[in-house]
Amino acid sequence: MMTMCPSCYELYADIWSKPCCKCTNKTISVSAELIRAVQLLITRGFKIHAATCDTDKDSDGDIVTRVDIYFDELYPDGFFAELPPEWEICDYYHVVDGGQALERPATVLTCICVHPDDVTGSDDDSIAFDRLITITNFESWVDGKDPDACKSLIVLAGCG
Repeated sequence: MMTMCPSCYELYADIWSKPCCKCTNKTISVSAELIRAVQLLITRGFKIHAATCDTDKDSDGDIVTRVDIYFDELYPDGFFAELPPEWEICDYYHVVDGGQALERPATVLTCICVHPDDVTGSDDDSIAFDRLITITNFESWVDGKDPDACKSLIVLAGCG
């Protein structure tokens, strides 16, 4: 994981003792694989809370990559029409105390990519390639959105 300033995109490693940018903005946690995707979303006016990409074995023993991009706002589902394959939109709560939500919901984009053993053979390079394709497809989808139009829609929706 890295920490990134959402204004100047300055990056800090996890081991950085004080991830505080000169911009005095609150930094966000971002997996290294998702830095460009997060920058594309921020450029279009979206407020990002965090972005994670983790690959691990699931309960069935399959190798699975889970990508989550957490937003600070609840954006209308229509903003994310025609997401790339395997991507979906959900709601989540930033803070939960004793099972009770303390804040209003926000949007999360999530993707679960299963790496079948018969295809990848648990080969790290094949899994990394699958992960790269999934993230690159998402980046291409975001890159196809006009930044000014996105910012205008966000303001019109009352999310900005």
